[in-house]
Amino acid sequence: MSYSAADNLQDSFQRAMNFSGSPGAVSTSPTQSFMNTLPRRVSITKQPKALKPFSTGDMKILLLENVNATAIKIFKDQGYQVEFHKSSLPEDELIEKIKDVHAIGIRSKTRLTEKILQHARNLVCIGCFCIGTNQVDLKYAASKGIAVFNSPFSNSRSVAELVIGEIISLARQLGDRSIELHTGTWNKVAARCWEVRGKTLGIIGYGHIGSQLSVLAEAMGLHVLYYDIVTI
Repeated sequence: MSYSAADNLQDSFQRAMNFSGSPGAVSTSPTQSFMNTLPRRVSITKQPKALKPFSTGDMKILLLENVNATAIKIFKDQGYQVEFHKSSLPEDELIEKIKDVHAIGIRSKTRLTEKILQHARNLVCIGCFCIGTNQVDLKYAASKGIAVFNSPFSNSRSVAELVIGEIISLARQLGDRSIELHTGTWNKVAARCWEVRGKTLGIIGYGHIGSQLSVLAEAMGLHVLYYDIVTI
């Protein structure tokens, strides 16, 4: 620690001592005397441990469930060893594959249970290319220091827009009219077909998707009611 660092530490400690008392309290001489006994210079007897550089070529990454090709290119451009599969793997095959990988990328079908993770000797992180992480045994991963991350906003808007499309489809009976057209019937009827404006939409779960859905729905004139276990 340098001379200035020791001074800063002393100043910070002194300020903390002053603020810890009552508003009218002042620092007493014993405290000042104690502060004066602090060493002005600290000698380092042990050199700090330096991180060793690693070669990306020694790192293995396993990507499952048809992860976007952009991810594969990014990793390969950095020199990582990448193994790619378009689908999830059976449990026994996944156990064999995960033994020597340092990172794994999955979607929602792959289940990383404690049984599987016990064989992950070198695993550093798990990337969930989706919103949820319920397919991973988070408690076990945390106990082994394995980081788990996801993509919480990756498709929230897409799902919200799809829900709006389905609402309009149901309100206009587009499914029934489509079937009739495919069977050669032109049924030009508006009975029991409604505009969504002025209708009430109920949303259960006001998370990333639910909140996006409410924005789109209200913009179209729907009244929105929602329920969530978390008070907002």
